[in-house]
Amino acid sequence: MKPCHHLRDSLSPTIRCELLISNSSLIELMTTSRRKIKIASLVASAFLFCHTGSWAQQKAVSECPTDSAAKAIFKGETNMAYPLLQQVDKLHDSNENIIFSPLGVANALSLLGNGAKGITLDQITAALGTEDLDAEKVCGAYGKLNDYLSNAPREANFKTAHSMWVSHQFRLKNDFVTKNRDFLKAEIRNMNLGIDMTRGEINRWCEKNSIRKFTNVFTQPFGSETKSVLLNTLYFNGTWMHTFNSDVTRQMEFTNADGSKSKVMMMQQQNYYQVYTGDKMDLLRFPYIKGKFYMEIYLPHKDENLDDCLKNLNKKQDLQMRKQTSRQKVNIDLPRMELKCVTSLIEPLKAMDVTDAFDSEADFPGIAEGSVSVSELKQLTFLEITEKGTDAINPDDKPFDGGDITVRPLPFTVNRPFFFTIRESKSNTIIFMGKVRKL
Repeated sequence: MKPCHHLRDSLSPTIRCELLISNSSLIELMTTSRRKIKIASLVASAFLFCHTGSWAQQKAVSECPTDSAAKAIFKGETNMAYPLLQQVDKLHDSNENIIFSPLGVANALSLLGNGAKGITLDQITAALGTEDLDAEKVCGAYGKLNDYLSNAPREANFKTAHSMWVSHQFRLKNDFVTKNRDFLKAEIRNMNLGIDMTRGEINRWCEKNSIRKFTNVFTQPFGSETKSVLLNTLYFNGTWMHTFNSDVTRQMEFTNADGSKSKVMMMQQQNYYQVYTGDKMDLLRFPYIKGKFYMEIYLPHKDENLDDCLKNLNKKQDLQMRKQTSRQKVNIDLPRMELKCVTSLIEPLKAMDVTDAFDSEADFPGIAEGSVSVSELKQLTFLEITEKGTDAINPDDKPFDGGDITVRPLPFTVNRPFFFTIRESKSNTIIFMGKVRKL
């Protein structure tokens, strides 16, 4: 009789210790006493029952935080997103795609906030817009939101992970490790960052937590001056409320920002959507199944430049556009695509006055003993846009019946650079935003 490895691997370390019975021990147990076998079975069943109960409890409490403090916290995230977009964009050339997650950045800053004091903490909370809130409460709200977003198996496949790798020259504080593990499920490690073995381990973490979309992120061992490395990964694959028919997807041209042409597979459909039509740019809202998530695509008119249209975009202007959407019949052409990006966030955050965390002025007494600071802060993001997204379907979704045949559909052909966001509807947090300039 062989041990049940798949069951063993799914259990916590405590439960696993109770069930790790070798072949020889099991044979001896069977031959010695049937009573012992019954007792062992009862113990295993009891552990399994307890563990199953905790899973059910965890699923039951996975709700979007809606209290006043949580609303203030999530409002701060959306306020931060727009100036952060401008700073991230400065790291890329005018023909390069960018995609990053304001939600992921907020998670990373809230993780650091648990160990910060003084001016370092003030700068972090100012960026987050949470100056009047306790750091632990901020981190807890994002942890609950992450659980809520991840608990949508029929609507979207959303995964996020966080880790911080602190040089072995510093002694980690247990409270910091515990808080971030409990709130954000973050992995905090003490490692010798100057050796190749650690680089390999960090790369394996990136590969595992990005569903193997990113490999060999770090190609060289870290220098002796590296004090800590902070990482987060985000992956999203949602199912449209109105899926595209793959039979009508066809090859078309996409005009890149530099004027060159690319061949892309263009998905097509006609349906009713919320649309805003402006003087220079239009906006179309694509809801995902059940409306929990939605993508908004901002498409400049043919003779308009994407960067010029977005130059002064802020939360207030964006909100005005989004409030002016109306339900219209639309002919849509949307490229099938995969978007992935490794974004270094230190310089963008410094430009937003979060400076001390990344230099000798860092004040992180709650992280470790000694003058620890953040030497690397990278975000790995991956997004798929396909005809259906995931394999899930919505049994309540009704196919488009043609509507009023006298209504002329609005053309929305995404064959040139565009801007997009993906949001969650209850919290209104921005999960992703980016510019697609080249396909």
